[in-house]
Amino acid sequence: MGDLEKPPVGMDAFESQILQLRGEMRDGFSAIDKRFGETDQRIQTLHEEMLTKFEETNRHARVLHEEVLRRISLLKEG
Repeated sequence: MGDLEKPPVGMDAFESQILQLRGEMRDGFSAIDKRFGETDQRIQTLHEEMLTKFEETNRHARVLHEEVLRRISLLKEG
């Protein structure tokens, strides 16, 4: 029964490799998480810029619409 109490030969090296793999995976997932955070921030910034541009375009379209209505009114009068 004494042989079962000892880990098999090479088990220490295997355990070391597992621990190294866990560390590498943790680092890899942390890097991925960081990139997702950066990408999310860029998307949020682009979204805000698009909303601003949309509002500017909408304002400009309203001004042009009012100008067209004014000109039509002038044509009807004159």
